Amino acid sequence: MRKRAGILAALMASTALLAVAAPSAQATVCAYNSCSTAISGWAGVMACDGDADGNAVASNYYRDQGQHGNVIVYSGKGNCETSATFPTDLIYRHQAHQIRDFAPDAWSAWEYRY
Repeated sequence: MRKRAGILAALMASTALLAVAAPSAQATVCAYNSCSTAISGWAGVMACDGDADGNAVASNYYRDQGQHGNVIVYSGKGNCETSATFPTDLIYRHQAHQIRDFAPDAWSAWEYRY
């Protein structure tokens, strides 16, 4: 019985640890090679341009307290821009947006913090 209780206690402790650690994971979503990544434990986002196509890239995001924001990269392939980080007002969802001049814009799916 003691062995089962010990295994059960260890399993519950590891599950609690995973629940606490989950928001700190970095989550990236992309529209082609235009990507948005949650950074600093979802306290901010980073938009990165991975295509040499002349299109701007944006990260579209919402915070827990209701604010909406965008981070836009105009400087071309290999460049990134980040939002301000607010550890007390985390990002709860974000998506990548490729802003195209001569075609419909490309959007990634939303990535949610769980």
